[in-house]
Amino acid sequence: MQHEKTALVLGSTGAVGKALVKDLLFNGDYQKVITVGRRPVQLDSNIPQEKLEQKTVDFDKLEEHRDKFKNVNDVYCCLGTTRADAGSSEAFKRIDQGYVLNSAKIIAEENKPVSDDTSAPVSSLSPVHFLYCSSAHSNPNSPFLYPQSKGQTEQGIINTGFQRVSIFHPGYLELEEPRPKARLLETTFGSIITPVNRFFNLHLAVPVTRVAEAMRKAAASDVSAGQTSFLGKETIVDRYVNKEIEEMTL
Repeated sequence: MQHEKTALVLGSTGAVGKALVKDLLFNGDYQKVITVGRRPVQLDSNIPQEKLEQKTVDFDKLEEHRDKFKNVNDVYCCLGTTRADAGSSEAFKRIDQGYVLNSAKIIAEENKPVSDDTSAPVSSLSPVHFLYCSSAHSNPNSPFLYPQSKGQTEQGIINTGFQRVSIFHPGYLELEEPRPKARLLETTFGSIITPVNRFFNLHLAVPVTRVAEAMRKAAASDVSAGQTSFLGKETIVDRYVNKEIEEMTL
């Protein structure tokens, strides 16, 4: 660890987010791990929690919580929902897209670039590395709500003003523990795709623990294992599909 770093996790109570919090706490990359959400994540007593700091916010009133987003290095965003859980298309987009982009905007504004070299020009982009767990087949132009929202959210994050953005496109998520509210379609599909995926090595599914590990490794690495593009003079965008997530965590 080159210097003391702080990680911030959005969506820490979800399947990927909770796996990520545990991965970060077991790993020594960060001096502090902060969760920001509507409620704290519940962890077993065997998880080391000395570095953990949990903050609760009202995502509909984020301007009142700006101080909770200051002084962070890497932001892991696993925030999302489904239309069924949200209750309507409008509520889904408010959570899945609005909460993410509003959080990203405040994070960029509260973590501005600084330089000790007064003679060198200072970047206009936030030095925060923003890592977003999206989904396979995300597409801002999709006629379907879920992939469209994910694709539009990706575009919004990229345009927010970070020096580096990493986007992950996992396939079907193999859960570490049951969801509080079972999803019938997910359960049915998983019972079919998981054994087929493993037998034929189709790269269609991945455990949430490996998604979490891949996100941490991407944050720690200067060299991308994914598909990299450069926007403008400084913004680097890395994209990781399911196969690359698997390869990073072998």
